[in-house]
Amino acid sequence: MIDLTAWWHSIGSRRNRSILLIVLVAGAALRVTWVSYAGVEPSFGSDTQAYLLLGKQLARGDGYQNPLIEPANKIRAQQHLAPLPREPSAFYPPGYPTFIAAVAWTVWHSPIPDHALVRTIGYVQALLGVLSILMVFVLARRVFGTGVGLTAAALMALYPNLIALTATLQFETVFIALTLATVLLLYPIAVDEQPKMRRLVAGGVMTGVVALLHPPIAFILIALVATRMLSRRKFRQTLQVALALGFTMVLAMSPWIIRNAVELHAFIPTATGAGPALCQSRNVEATGKLDTGILVRQCGPHSSEATSAASDVATNSYATRSAIRWVIHNPLQELRMWFWRTQLAYQEDTTGLSTIRPHMDARWYDAAAALSTGSSFVVLGFATIGAAIILRKKRSEDMFLLGCTIAYAAVPIILFGDPRYRVPAEPFFVILAAAGIFTAYNGVKCQPVLAQHDEIS
Repeated sequence: MIDLTAWWHSIGSRRNRSILLIVLVAGAALRVTWVSYAGVEPSFGSDTQAYLLLGKQLARGDGYQNPLIEPANKIRAQQHLAPLPREPSAFYPPGYPTFIAAVAWTVWHSPIPDHALVRTIGYVQALLGVLSILMVFVLARRVFGTGVGLTAAALMALYPNLIALTATLQFETVFIALTLATVLLLYPIAVDEQPKMRRLVAGGVMTGVVALLHPPIAFILIALVATRMLSRRKFRQTLQVALALGFTMVLAMSPWIIRNAVELHAFIPTATGAGPALCQSRNVEATGKLDTGILVRQCGPHSSEATSAASDVATNSYATRSAIRWVIHNPLQELRMWFWRTQLAYQEDTTGLSTIRPHMDARWYDAAAALSTGSSFVVLGFATIGAAIILRKKRSEDMFLLGCTIAYAAVPIILFGDPRYRVPAEPFFVILAAAGIFTAYNGVKCQPVLAQHDEIS
């Protein structure tokens, strides 16, 4: 177990501890203030509404059902029509709806007003955002030192889009917190010659649990294996590490996989929405961005299914096969698509403002959007300096941080160029940018140090 008091004093001087405390308080104040303003009900037909409906279903004990049936039945009731039967679903991974369900159940069984559910979720996410700031500090300090850690924490606390996302019913705030916790747990595995078995088991289980929130967490395992190979660890030991992590990850996901096999009669490791996401930018009409028209024309089977659940399964299977075939037959076009998707994903950073946009004055929205996107460009610019520091120092252990950054930054290239897909990479951009800023400010090379006493044991 960690001795928190000893860890807090290990940060260094009282000045360092005071700076970190001020950063944490500022990050909390900004997030809570924004949630109190922007914590509004999600719009009809959006992913955020689906997450809320799924969370409420789970909190009531109704299971993971198609979230569209409930609002459709309300309309049918007004028209005096028979209700549609409930159907199992797996279109979205279950992790974030489960988080919403936990908050909803707490609200319903406490003095908190039921109508405050959305804002309560936002306040809980604000707490997770503060924990993310702290974990960014720990990770940055481990790689670059305390000065960079404090700079990274400040950037994380003030990062506009991450603040804005706190008020939305999107999974990124929760996912970022769990990702940072997973990276801190896996970091010693990437570095040590013979990692402890209990850490391997814990790391694999943690990765599996987080994969049920957002599957790209698995890319971190690729970064870990690559780091060990660059460190020239023994191949046999690296293989054993990979197998142990992979096995325990799948084991943690197995209840969901078994549920899908029973309810949907198909092998679905995460969600039936994965295939359409891959297919949207891998067909003859693809532009690299979200296009529901292309989704309907190119990514769905021609045959109709009796139920929406069967249709989701068939569409996922068809779209996945279609995307794979297109890449095999159009490899050069796929490479060109990488540039289009990258441009689409990184040309703006306003994901967190999408929910509140209809409620904001146009001039205020434009100002907020410009601030958010401009800040992201500044961070990306300094992050290139931080990446260069890691490459110049040639510390293969620190390549794990760079590998995690690249893995998450590439998600929009693998799927389609939605700016939302680059959000999980932003804490890693922040750490690299902090190293770049710290180096530029001091005018000397940043000396990375491994703070052994920061290790999570």
